[in-house]
Amino acid sequence: MPIRKSISSDEINSAIESVAAEIATAHASTSNLVLAAIANGGIPFSEMLCDALDAKHGIQAHAAVIDISFHRDDIGVNPIAKEVESTQIAHDPEESTIILVDDVLFSGRSVRAALAEVHTIGRPHRIELATLVDRGNRRLPIQANYVGITEPTTRSEKVEAHLYPNRPDKSHVDILSA
Repeated sequence: MPIRKSISSDEINSAIESVAAEIATAHASTSNLVLAAIANGGIPFSEMLCDALDAKHGIQAHAAVIDISFHRDDIGVNPIAKEVESTQIAHDPEESTIILVDDVLFSGRSVRAALAEVHTIGRPHRIELATLVDRGNRRLPIQANYVGITEPTTRSEKVEAHLYPNRPDKSHVDILSA
């Protein structure tokens, strides 16, 4: 698939800073804030977001990973990848505000699966959603609270986020046309 558009590391870093600033404003006095990365795509974005919250805003968020493998509605078509991270939440979800973090928001199905996984562990005080790229084309009524980049796409296009927390200058997002 040819690349229709590439989003640079500068744009990505700016988007991460913007999302971090919005979260910091909304949660300046929130205790027990958890950034829960939707495995696997949300993990690097969540790490970069955690770093920005700490370095620029002095907000310490607990890191978590949400494995959606067993809640996906396409498990028969797309089997579970071996490298999927298992769910890890070190803090009691019952007392937490959880921000689900994913790199790309598309149909909403991954978020629905993440919500199901979170609710198998407990009932958080509040759940929000942060995404780096909102590409539209929702199939479910799910909307992110925090969006770094809005990039309208067609259903046939593919969005690939290449995020490198240890080398943010190498990060980029490619929109591939069909």
